[in-house]
Amino acid sequence: MVTKEIKRRLKILDDCKVPVITARLLRGGMQKRLHRQEAIRYGNNVKNQRKNLNRKLSLIEEAKSREMENELSLQSSSAEELEDFNEPVFKRIRSQRGFF
Repeated sequence: MVTKEIKRRLKILDDCKVPVITARLLRGGMQKRLHRQEAIRYGNNVKNQRKNLNRKLSLIEEAKSREMENELSLQSSSAEELEDFNEPVFKRIRSQRGFF
C-alpha cells in the first residue's frame, strides 16, 4: 500500500510542468525577477520531492527483495508512515501594471 501511494505521488510530480527560464524571461524589472525566483523555487521543490520519493521507493523494494530471500516480516518498513504530501504550488505574481 505504501508503494502504491509513493507511485501515485510520483505520478503527480511527473505531471507538474516547471517553467523554463528563457532569454525573454531574463528581461524585465523586479516582477520578472520575482517570477524567475518563483519558477526556480517551484522547480527545486518538485525535484527534491521526486528525489526523496524515489529514494523511499527503492528502500522499500530493496527490503521486499531481502524479505523474499530471508522470509522475514516487513513489519518495520510497512509500519513506517509517509508524511503528508504537499503538492508543489506555483505562486502567481501580481501583474506588471501596478496597483492602480
